[in-house]
Amino acid sequence: MIGINDMNNEERLAAFFEAENKRDWKKYRQFLHPDVKWMLHSKTVHTICGIDAYLAAIIDAYAGNENTFVCENLYPSKGGNRIVTILANNLNERSCDIFEFKDGLIYKEYEFILS
Repeated sequence: MIGINDMNNEERLAAFFEAENKRDWKKYRQFLHPDVKWMLHSKTVHTICGIDAYLAAIIDAYAGNENTFVCENLYPSKGGNRIVTILANNLNERSCDIFEFKDGLIYKEYEFILS
């Protein structure tokens, strides 16, 4: 099995998405930088700072549902430390998510709800 340190950022992001769809929060956590910051833009803007707050928010978002999603498009920056994605869940709701990596971990996520 390939370890997180053996992956490039696109592979890390794919494994991160897989862990989220499987609700494998232990594995999911290993992709997050301790100082991760998630800016969620929907009707209002929410900023979640720190790995524990990030995990609590994502676990709460999935409470009581079995939604999953796919990455429809992925656009890495030239250096690979920023990746733009278009995600769609099983309800056909979409978001544009921009991930920034630092030290091989997700350091910032900007999520724009499109639905």
